[in-house]
Amino acid sequence: MQYRFPVALFFFLLIFATLHSGTFAQQLPPAAPATARDSATPPASESHVAPDEAVITIHGLCGYASLPGSSPDAAGAQPAAGASDASAPLVTPNPKCETTVTRQQFENLMKGINPNSDPRMGRGFAKNYPETLIFARKAIETGLDKDPEFQSLLEFRYQQALYSIFKTYVKQKASKMSDADVEKFYNANRQRYEQFGLLRIHVPNVREHHPAPGSTVQPKADIAADEAAMKALAIRIRAEAVAGGDFEKLQAKAYKLAGVTDGAPDTDLGDKWTRDTFPAEYQAQVFSLKPGEVTQPIHNGSGWHIIKLVSRKTIPLSEARNFTLQLVVGDEANSTRRATKTDLNDQYFAPASSPDAAGPLK
Repeated sequence: MQYRFPVALFFFLLIFATLHSGTFAQQLPPAAPATARDSATPPASESHVAPDEAVITIHGLCGYASLPGSSPDAAGAQPAAGASDASAPLVTPNPKCETTVTRQQFENLMKGINPNSDPRMGRGFAKNYPETLIFARKAIETGLDKDPEFQSLLEFRYQQALYSIFKTYVKQKASKMSDADVEKFYNANRQRYEQFGLLRIHVPNVREHHPAPGSTVQPKADIAADEAAMKALAIRIRAEAVAGGDFEKLQAKAYKLAGVTDGAPDTDLGDKWTRDTFPAEYQAQVFSLKPGEVTQPIHNGSGWHIIKLVSRKTIPLSEARNFTLQLVVGDEANSTRRATKTDLNDQYFAPASSPDAAGPLK
């Protein structure tokens, strides 16, 4: 007896695999370079395997265990022995039965996981995939899908899958923009295509105080005095930066004088910062500079920041298509986020930890 695996159940398997086997993430092959794929095999549409022909056959997996509200297997799987509830798992105990996954089902699954992958390069994934199906069925037979301990987690994983699916949908929709639409968006948002190269020196808010050699007693700190000293240090470091001082050396000096024993953060923040990626509250101080100029010390929760604008350039329209698609996708995501507001119960949640000094202005 043979059973076709329902596409609807793929969602549950995606969730189960994420929780238990990691097969989906670990076994899916990366997209091969276009030249390698083209020379090795014809496009998937030219495959000699028919869309409804089996590409995976699992001997001994008799049908499947149904999800709540789903229909029984089209081939007529029977309830497991002892099952009296109509919603009980549908399992055929015949050890010679088979479950098949067709080419179309497999390619739909591959496309959902990684749109850029070649399904025929997924032999390793296909070899491990049956274990996911088998254990997923066992989980449902055991009733784990109805166990209150796992309900919230399963629901969360399902929501994560929908989140990823929607992101993929938005990206695919954006990718269909015409060149004329890209140019129109580019001309209307020219400032967003400007990229900035930045160097940064971080000076902590307070000094670090360490026990004397041979002692475990932590010395008392005067927070107000420490903060004043670090502000003065930031001003001195900034003056040296304006005079042409090396940022890496100045960063090491700042941390040494602040008593910081951990490694200093990288001073080179890269040259790809834009108005969409840099903190909005500091853009006026940073992006108003000319290349080579240095900001006054900028203060926030993690300390003082001295930033040098190294370069600024605008992506030309001829190279702007991919960047435009990123902006369009980001705009839709931000629009969705702004439609809601979230409040956290401060009486329940612990205060936020101190920001990491490694970020641009964190």
